[in-house]
Amino acid sequence: MKFPLNPSRTALSVAVCLCTWALPAQAHVSYSGRDFGTLVEGTSASIATQKVTSNYGWADASDDSLVFNSTLATTPRTDEAAFVSGTGTDDLYLGDSHKGKAFKLHLDGTLNVSITASALNNSGLTPAFSVYQGLAAASPFTAPQTSADHDYAQASQAWRTSFAQGAAGPAFNYLATNGSWNAKGDWALGGDGDPTGDDAALDHFQFMGFGATTTANGVASTTLTLGPGDYTVFVGGNDITSKSLADSAASYAFALSVSATAVPEPASKAMALIGLAGLLVVRRHHTRA
Repeated sequence: MKFPLNPSRTALSVAVCLCTWALPAQAHVSYSGRDFGTLVEGTSASIATQKVTSNYGWADASDDSLVFNSTLATTPRTDEAAFVSGTGTDDLYLGDSHKGKAFKLHLDGTLNVSITASALNNSGLTPAFSVYQGLAAASPFTAPQTSADHDYAQASQAWRTSFAQGAAGPAFNYLATNGSWNAKGDWALGGDGDPTGDDAALDHFQFMGFGATTTANGVASTTLTLGPGDYTVFVGGNDITSKSLADSAASYAFALSVSATAVPEPASKAMALIGLAGLLVVRRHHTRA
């Protein structure tokens, strides 16, 4: 199912730390230790000293640097080395969600939310993050699902096949993707036991916005207006030139902090504009005098 578009009024500031990547069978999307709970007006919170593996996960999950390699897109990949095609190239659609870290938060109303992701301890991270409406499945799972969501579940692979065929053509399947993560668009995930080809059985992430920097040890931030609901903030690295086998196992530290403020009422905005116009008229009058 798709989430309805909902204009936001929340300011969320988030600072994030990156985590270590595990083997595909072990690395499922979870929010363990990364739950901001319900944000209300005036709320500010931070989750520090997280880690992510690789400095290219977020960039690899966006299409900004995409150079599609049709030969590689039909080659089975069974280990990390095969997922890395060379420095500076992003030759597969979608990215590996294991190269990011998921955080969650809930809003009961519309707020202005500011989000900031910051590298820690001179780790060298070039931070970036995406904000989505929607959550991954959490334990206890609803039958028939038996595990947390991950890129390699059969249901996820079926969705990746559908995405790849829509983007690259009917000759391709999930091998044309590096995972399920879409850093600048909607995507979906399933877990073990979920039926394949059943869109309603998947957990959907509706893209709301992103923050990114191209500076190592930098800070990525954005402010979004978000309506009531559950949200996932997915953090990763934005240095596509570091994409290599060596960096795929490197660990980068970061911290994520969030804050929420009220959205001004339209009437308040109008009154403020009227007041500003009045001040300008008075100023011009004094200037002419």
